[in-house]
Amino acid sequence: MLGDLLERLSTLQAKIRRGKSVNLNDRETRDSVVELATSYFSDCREGVANTIGQTDTLLPIDALCQDLLRLSQGNNSRKAYVKALGTLRKELAELNVACLSRVSSKGISGTSLSDLSKAEELILRTLDDYVPSAAASYRQGILDLQAHNRLSYRGTASEFREALRETLDHLAPDVQVMKQPGYKLEQSQTKPTMKQKVRFVLSSRERRKTQTESAEKSVDLVESLTGDVTRAVYNRASLATHVESARTEVHRIKRYVDTVLFDLLEISG
Repeated sequence: MLGDLLERLSTLQAKIRRGKSVNLNDRETRDSVVELATSYFSDCREGVANTIGQTDTLLPIDALCQDLLRLSQGNNSRKAYVKALGTLRKELAELNVACLSRVSSKGISGTSLSDLSKAEELILRTLDDYVPSAAASYRQGILDLQAHNRLSYRGTASEFREALRETLDHLAPDVQVMKQPGYKLEQSQTKPTMKQKVRFVLSSRERRKTQTESAEKSVDLVESLTGDVTRAVYNRASLATHVESARTEVHRIKRYVDTVLFDLLEISG
């Protein structure tokens, strides 16, 4: 649930940041802020408190959500919204990591993270140090794959893609990528794609062209396969077949994500 909230928050923050006016006067956007804050209280807070076994940790997030509700009631600056949402995003990302860590130590329906491969351990250890929110998505993806009774793997595919996206956002901020000589937006895009960010990172490290192209192809496959899984339409007659097929595809997505993360994070096995 926190993962969904974080995704909505990121989308809303980006939308507000793109605006031009000094104050946020758009009623629809302010309503979205209200919806986000109230969703935390109604849909997430109780479950999180039960998971981590305490509520003191939630007090700063409670206060931030209350601040957002207050902001939405008046004619306040766009910068105030961006700042509040940015702080809330960091707090929620840390909370999500804490929840996933607590869940993984207890296990979910007989599954745990105790049987990680060496590669997975290295990736998680590195992501925990540099991009905790990416580590949380990667960790959740592994747990989902271990749970053989899942009825859908759409969210699992998105978790692995999100781990890669957040890592790239950390290593290749949009502003830096767009400042590169000769940079051009790809068609129908408003910001650098993951493929362009991979090229930026590996080119800046003077990697061979073949290495960079291989990583770019892997990112393309992650995007394509994730889209296939999330857009798949299930029906009752073929549900079991579709679910198993989706699980196989998510394993493929994970392999490509692992390969790119090893390269981006300069992990040596």
